[in-house]
Amino acid sequence: MAFENNTNLGRVEKMIETLRLIEKSATSNRAAPAQITALLAPLMEALTPYMAGAVAPDIEGNAAPVPHGTAMAGLKAGERAALHLADRASLRILTAALLGRLEAHEARLAAHEPDDSEEGR
Repeated sequence: MAFENNTNLGRVEKMIETLRLIEKSATSNRAAPAQITALLAPLMEALTPYMAGAVAPDIEGNAAPVPHGTAMAGLKAGERAALHLADRASLRILTAALLGRLEAHEARLAAHEPDDSEEGR
């Protein structure tokens, strides 16, 4: 049985959904960025070993190191992982993720909080 299967992809989906619920709670409770960071610190620590050796899929779908000078090399590990998951996600899941981002952005605007993302997403 391959590691990348529907069961494991579903588990990742559930983790992302849980993170979105935490983000929603943070917005509702007007949590400061430092509070969110402190809450998520154990999760980030657990994920650190996987982020350091992040790889991107090649054309064949095999894991390969990201060569410098490629379009993928300019992305952070999390962004490469998001693209990898998006390639395998259904339209329903992608739509839900986009709507979640829009709701979070709308909540930040409503709370008059500055958007700390690089591109103002």
